Amino acid sequence: MNAVLFIAVGLISLIMFISMMRMSIFIDIKHAQGDDRAKITLKTLFGLIRYTINIPLVKVDKESLGIIVFRQDEVGGNQNNVDVHPKKSKYTPSEIAHSFRQTKQFIHHVVHLHSIIKKFMSRISITKFEWHTTFGAGDAAYTGMAVGIGWSVKYGMVAMVSKYMKLKTVPVITITPSFQQAMSQTHFICMIHFRIGHAMLAGIRIVKYWRGNSLSQLKSFVAGKANESY
Repeated sequence: MNAVLFIAVGLISLIMFISMMRMSIFIDIKHAQGDDRAKITLKTLFGLIRYTINIPLVKVDKESLGIIVFRQDEVGGNQNNVDVHPKKSKYTPSEIAHSFRQTKQFIHHVVHLHSIIKKFMSRISITKFEWHTTFGAGDAAYTGMAVGIGWSVKYGMVAMVSKYMKLKTVPVITITPSFQQAMSQTHFICMIHFRIGHAMLAGIRIVKYWRGNSLSQLKSFVAGKANESY
């Protein structure tokens, strides 16, 4: 009896400890004249646990009109743990459409999903938000029009982020027009934080409000998304 109680107390303490851990996600996306890359770093336990996803290259397959993504993973922030050979994933238009259909079905099957996501997003803090863009269309009039649209998009993004999340920094956004030559460059950096317990609670609510109480479709959806990431 004492052993069972000891194990129960240990499990409860472990769950409470994990739920209080802070998850930090650093997002770095860059596009510059054919040099496309993205880096997503997840850190927790004061940075002792770290997982990094590097996407150094995104190409368009001209034959299938699909997207080819090369990815390198890094565990622990050690260069020795980086994949020597990047993983190659190919997404055809039909696969992308199928993924959208699955996501639509998932949204339909979870009651109050909007409220669940909205509540979780309200727990997310943003401590860094930078978005720099340089654009030129080769024509001054078109460049000026595109820059105006770009400012609208960026201000709209900042307004949406500040509405649904805790924006704890002053966003730094710039658009530099290039009237002399056609070019497109953008660099986006963002740092977000949340408690793992809040993510766990959102997951529990999704399971709780799964329409029809049938979890087989939920399991297949999660398994399908997990397979797509490898």
